Amino acid sequence: MRRIYTIGLGVAVALAASSINAQEDLQWIGHSDEYGASLVYGVPETGFAPLAFYCERGNSEVIFSYEFEPIDARDGVEVIVLLQAGDLEVPIETTGLRLEMDDLFILEGMSVLDERLADLLTSRGTLYVFVEDGTAEYPLDWAREAAEGMLSTCANF
Repeated sequence: MRRIYTIGLGVAVALAASSINAQEDLQWIGHSDEYGASLVYGVPETGFAPLAFYCERGNSEVIFSYEFEPIDARDGVEVIVLLQAGDLEVPIETTGLRLEMDDLFILEGMSVLDERLADLLTSRGTLYVFVEDGTAEYPLDWAREAAEGMLSTCANF
């Protein structure tokens, strides 16, 4: 049985926030400190971030979290999320968890911040996220700059 990982440094709060009407303010936000680093796509200063990556300093394992309600939305459901940018693809095995307070469903999994994931996150163009019958698009404008702290804190290459 897979373990559902707990995210740290405020990323859980960011994912637990309810939807914000200011969707046009979504952007890539990077943060790093002595404990670790995060890269989220969200609205600054609001806690709204439907897509997030987090790693502890010196550890190349990345916790990936994505707000998405799969077909079988129950705690513990296992779903593969495919990240794609250009010809780069990174599949991530995730486990689902419902956040009752906000009635959000979160898919959470682990990946390694290797060269392939780093290249994907620092690509230009669009990040596509495929989950079951759903597809979302996230512009990668400024993701490269926002990811610098995570790459220098946790990359494994």
